[in-house]
Amino acid sequence: MPENSSNSATGLKAIKRLSMADEVASQVRSAIIAGEIPEGSPISEIQLAERLQVSRVPVREALVELEHDGIVQFDHRGRCQVREFTHHDVEELVSLRINLEVMSAKLAAKHRSASDLAKLERNVVALKKEKDVTIMSRLDVEFHDLIMQASGHHRLLVCWRTIRTQFEVLLAKAHRWQKSQRIPVSDHALRGHLPILQAISESDPTQAGKAMLSHVREWGEWMPLIESTNTTPSS
Repeated sequence: MPENSSNSATGLKAIKRLSMADEVASQVRSAIIAGEIPEGSPISEIQLAERLQVSRVPVREALVELEHDGIVQFDHRGRCQVREFTHHDVEELVSLRINLEVMSAKLAAKHRSASDLAKLERNVVALKKEKDVTIMSRLDVEFHDLIMQASGHHRLLVCWRTIRTQFEVLLAKAHRWQKSQRIPVSDHALRGHLPILQAISESDPTQAGKAMLSHVREWGEWMPLIESTNTTPSS
């Protein structure tokens, strides 16, 4: 019993430490997605630890997690900065999204449950009503998450999660740019989402794949335009 109690206590300490690292990662991730920490900005472990009132251990663990997400990077000296996405990076993400998301849309049209469909419909309704651009971006990504989940393909979902945060960073950046150009953010997103939702609701894999392909390609076409304006609008 004493040995089991000791193991249990040790486990609880580990979970507590990891939970703190997860919380740090969540806050930094949200700040990067919202554009509060711009691309290319250095991230000081010491300053971040002081600001969040934690030790450097969970901060380091959090930054390693964000490096795995693909949104920060370390140089050869171990210094961290927010990743700057190049045109080539965007092209790679678009090509991956096409392969992963077209497959997910087709599978979701085949396998979605009534519950899956209800969640997608609620997401669309929420996006129609939302005015805050940061929340719009969150709902937009959630729509794609829900389709991945509805596909019923576990390994596909795992692959999606390797690029999801990078996509969310770029999507939020695109939405801030659209807002700065007075382009209705939710209207534009819904023009892409509604045909996908309709095809999934009608259990039409072919049309769901086509609608998703069109949607992802259009997103890819926006990104060079956003980069060329070199704007960093506020949210």
